[in-house]
Amino acid sequence: MNYYLIDTLGDSNDDSLCLLDSEPQGMGLESYYMAVGKRAAPFFPPNAQLHMSEEYPGITVSSLIGNFKHYLLVDTKTKEIFARLCTDALEVEYLPFSLINHKGLVHSKDYWFINPLGTFDCLDFSASDIQYLGKDIVHIREYVLDPEKLARAPDLFRIERSAQTYVISERVVDALEASDPTNIQVTELRQSGQS
Repeated sequence: MNYYLIDTLGDSNDDSLCLLDSEPQGMGLESYYMAVGKRAAPFFPPNAQLHMSEEYPGITVSSLIGNFKHYLLVDTKTKEIFARLCTDALEVEYLPFSLINHKGLVHSKDYWFINPLGTFDCLDFSASDIQYLGKDIVHIREYVLDPEKLARAPDLFRIERSAQTYVISERVVDALEASDPTNIQVTELRQSGQS
């Protein structure tokens, strides 16, 4: 099966699209948990809100809302696809929020954080293009997956040693494409042994 990187920034070249740089008000530093796959529900505020920024004037909402916080933010239709297909190994939090526009008014109540908990060991470290500082990974320029590790891969996961990177299976990609989504961009990840 093929696996794909899903881009949480969305189409940053379309200025009409909503692009966020905020976290839920009242959550504090724990808002980072949703970017790295730690359990966030105990800290998630009731009636959570994300606010549009004056710096990014686009107001068009889409299946995925691009953001700079590495959150996976999707509408209810897209969330239902994930919830239906991603029932395997890893636990996933689905946390609802309201999108607040530049005037401070509710723009939409139809959005969710998707937070797959933990990470999955899937990289072929020798084939991937990785920048190290000592033994620490500084940057991964190219992710190459190990097909043997993928034998037990769930349909949605974060890459171990790169927790802000989301990967979805071909099964999820096919279901998303069938729903005619907007602003969802995926890149197929190479597997070692493939040309």
